[in-house]
Amino acid sequence: MLDDIDRRIVQSLTRDGRASYTGLARELGVSEATVRQRVTRLQEGAGLRIVALCDPLALGHQSVRLMIRVRDLTPRAVAKSLSGMPMINHVALCAGSQDVFLEGTCRDQAQLVQLLDDIRMLPGVSRVQVLLLLELFKDYSWSGLASAVGQGITED
Repeated sequence: MLDDIDRRIVQSLTRDGRASYTGLARELGVSEATVRQRVTRLQEGAGLRIVALCDPLALGHQSVRLMIRVRDLTPRAVAKSLSGMPMINHVALCAGSQDVFLEGTCRDQAQLVQLLDDIRMLPGVSRVQVLLLLELFKDYSWSGLASAVGQGITED
C-alpha cells in the first residue's frame, strides 16, 4: 500500500520524472534520504518506473491496440510470448470477451502488417481484434488514481 508520502512522490514525478531528490524533499517537507529510499522501494517493488513518453502519432508512427483471444494455451503463456516482441510496449491479461490486451508502436504500415502476421502465427492466438489509433488525446496518466480507494495521489 502507498502512504501519503509515497502518493505525493508519485504525483510529483508524474509532473516531472527528472525532478531531483533534493527538490522533491523540499517540496514534500521530508529529507532527501526519505525520498531516495521511497523511490528506490517503489522501483524495486515494480510499482514505479520512470520513463520518457512520446506521442508516436506525432512522430509519424503507427500506434495500435490489440485485443487477443486465446485458445489451447493459457492467456498468461501467450502474454509472456507477446511481451518479448520489440514493437509491443504494453501487455496485460484481461477479463471479459478477450484474454490479452496489447499496445504497440510501429514505424510504418509495413511494420504493422509484419507485427500482426507475427502475432497471428503465435501458438495459442485464436483471434486478434485491431484498433488503429488515429489521434491521441491522453495517455499514461496517474490522474485516474486520484479517487481510487486507499490509493489516491491527490488530497481532496
